[in-house]
Amino acid sequence: MLRSKRIVLKDGRIALVRRARARDAEGVIAHVNEIAAERIYIMTDRLTMTVAEERAHLQKADGRTGLYLVATVRGRVVGTADIWRGRFQKNRHVANLGIAIRKEARGVGLGQGMMAEMIAWARSAGVRKLTLGVFASNAPALALYRQLGFAPEGRLAGQVILRGKPVDELLMARRL
Repeated sequence: MLRSKRIVLKDGRIALVRRARARDAEGVIAHVNEIAAERIYIMTDRLTMTVAEERAHLQKADGRTGLYLVATVRGRVVGTADIWRGRFQKNRHVANLGIAIRKEARGVGLGQGMMAEMIAWARSAGVRKLTLGVFASNAPALALYRQLGFAPEGRLAGQVILRGKPVDELLMARRL
């Protein structure tokens, strides 16, 4: 993704999806920490990176080996998505992706729009397989991934503890 893209959400709001910049670091940290505080959607409980460390991380997404997107509504980060190719020659044809959407931006098409951008980048970069992990309890994410052509490839039983109970992590993939 080289250009910013506007997505009209189902509730009429406009989201701007673009490549993350170093100056987004503070907003990205706040975004991830807000979702992490829900304790049910993402693996981390809290980002411990400094703003400087997050800036460096965002700058690693050079558009060749990886891509990091942010989605903003009225200047506030409400979505992030990142995708990284395999580091070795043997797995460079595979890319792993992740996405995190704030509560106020779920269910209105932002996740689908960001995933479409990730898939388009992967195709343009010559990636042949996309992979992701998702908690089995995250029904909305599972439905989106299935709608986009991802299929289960593995199940890690009891991989995480959410709200005191073991939950499986599903490994999903899509061939391009």
